[in-house]
Amino acid sequence: MKLSRVFARQNFLRLASVAFGLIFSLAHPLATFADPPLRVSPTVRAIQRAEAAVVNIQGSKTVVSASTASPNAKQEVNGMGTGVIIDPRGYIITNLHVVEDVSRIEVTLADGATAVAKLLNYDPETDLALIKIPTNKDLPTIEFGTSADLMRGETVIAIGNPFGYQNTVTQGIISALNRNIPVNGSQEYKNLIQTNADINPGNSGGPLLNLDGEVIGINVAVRVGAQGIGFAIPIDSALEVMANLVAASHSEPVSHGLELTRSYENGVSKLMVRSEQGDGSSSRSVRMCDVVETVNGIAVSNRLELELLLLDKRPGGSVELGIARGDGRVTESVALHSAPVAIDQNLAKSVWEQLGLRVVAVPAQAVSGTGEDYQGGLRITEIRPGSPAAKQRLQVGDIIVGVMEWQTASMADLQWILTSPTFRSAPSAKYYVVRKRQQLMVAMTPETVRYR
Repeated sequence: MKLSRVFARQNFLRLASVAFGLIFSLAHPLATFADPPLRVSPTVRAIQRAEAAVVNIQGSKTVVSASTASPNAKQEVNGMGTGVIIDPRGYIITNLHVVEDVSRIEVTLADGATAVAKLLNYDPETDLALIKIPTNKDLPTIEFGTSADLMRGETVIAIGNPFGYQNTVTQGIISALNRNIPVNGSQEYKNLIQTNADINPGNSGGPLLNLDGEVIGINVAVRVGAQGIGFAIPIDSALEVMANLVAASHSEPVSHGLELTRSYENGVSKLMVRSEQGDGSSSRSVRMCDVVETVNGIAVSNRLELELLLLDKRPGGSVELGIARGDGRVTESVALHSAPVAIDQNLAKSVWEQLGLRVVAVPAQAVSGTGEDYQGGLRITEIRPGSPAAKQRLQVGDIIVGVMEWQTASMADLQWILTSPTFRSAPSAKYYVVRKRQQLMVAMTPETVRYR
């Protein structure tokens, strides 16, 4: 065979090979390098969307032993849990039992950065707590779904810190809805989501996600001794509690005078004006059934987002609400007023009987200039003669800024301290007081059984 024919035949084979490759790539577009692999499933996308806003929580606390051999012995216990970032400034929601009585709450972000959090507020009934970490940058936040339209059999995903294995992902389905689960003789979780996604100690406070990567529940409990039985707080209920926790943690509580409710229609969350509360705070131009879309130009879809935007506002100011009304949109200015602070009368009575004090919460400005970063305090308004407070020569006008290792920026802080096992087991407690910008420390022992 002539060399020219050999070359011609080789060229033909090369061209045929190239043509076959082009035909194969056109018939199988997923085989090209530019397209995503089939392994990127809806579950993977949901995890990728949410995982940056999930944090791991570690801490230790002292507990009293229940052993009959040494019934009052103290024991140091290491704890773990999970949380979700709800605001770029470092506000995180988790379960109260994860951070209760923990003196140092250590938080690890998804990128490995660590910080120490402060407990701001909590709700014992729902076992939810609000904590905050310091940050010099905006943090990624979780996306909220709804628990109103959940279906049994729907795929869900849990992200958490089970047994300290950080950023662990499990998948399952919704097994049941509206479960009431007793915790002890006096407490019960209500209307929980039941799932067979593996939830273990350390998952508490973490998100239960749908396949859109939205949180539809806060993981709270697991059935001890069982497999595939875990529970989560529905996100619609949790959002209301979280909004209240944020509002109550404000150094100067403000009121906009509007009663707001969240609705979820056609996959869209809306914040609707249910009514005006009649305290004179709201603008009369805001109407029932108005849909609040923005606060000072920032989009909101639930009351938690609105309360977070009010954290840096003060009474006497105002906010601009972008409102959808009928087929149009308007902007209304709403004045902000001081919000009434609810006082637990049982707590006030107990403090008076045990310590001989009546106190009122004051903002951080009242204790500034001391060189310490106090978030506020409790100013003494009355002292009972012969009481522990009188014996320690406390004075009307003194401001209690801490008890033991905890700050007392609000009555809620004081209530939490007085009910904590650490306080209740101590023979006496140290109280930190500011008097005319000077710091004092006194030790007091309550006269009667402590507040329960």
